[in-house]
Amino acid sequence: MPKNIEAFVETLKSEGVDAGKKAAEKIQADAQTQADQIIAKAKAKANQMIVEADIEAGKIKSRMDSSLELATRDALLALKGKLSQLLNTLLAKEVGKTLSKEDTLASVLREVIPAYAKNDAEASVSADIVVPKALKGKLLDSTLKELVKTLKNQGIQADVKSSLAQAGFEYKIEGSTVEVSTDSVTALLADMIDPELRHILDSAIANKA
Repeated sequence: MPKNIEAFVETLKSEGVDAGKKAAEKIQADAQTQADQIIAKAKAKANQMIVEADIEAGKIKSRMDSSLELATRDALLALKGKLSQLLNTLLAKEVGKTLSKEDTLASVLREVIPAYAKNDAEASVSADIVVPKALKGKLLDSTLKELVKTLKNQGIQADVKSSLAQAGFEYKIEGSTVEVSTDSVTALLADMIDPELRHILDSAIANKA
């Protein structure tokens, strides 16, 4: 083969290889560029999704916290009502038991009625002493007779009635009533004890509001 033809062939080979290399390098560069763009877009999308997820998680947490606070406050309010009810029930039970004792009731009658009778003697002329219909005994009868006599000496005509449905007694005179009963004593004791209980629960509720 002539030398000039050989040289031409070699030149074609050389140029072809160079062109192939350049084309491959360009394809590789283009592919890398596209890959970088895809990766960048994917990263941007992922970051956006993370941000949106964080925002949504924050909203969910806020709603959960709010719901939890409301639930806690409602629970404390319910507990407050239950505790007050339980307190009244326990007090009523103990007060009723105490006032149902004949000696206790006789003692309270002797203490309370004469004290009120002193103030009522000048303005009133008749009174009712109402005791439980289920409670009877010599001590109570003796005490009532003594009180009727004492009131009579002060100008008050007293009438004893056994018609009270609960433990204790009522002293009625000219439209006014002095009541020492399970209900009245329980309410008095509850008012003395319950404020501290209410304060504790109100403080807890306020902290959760």
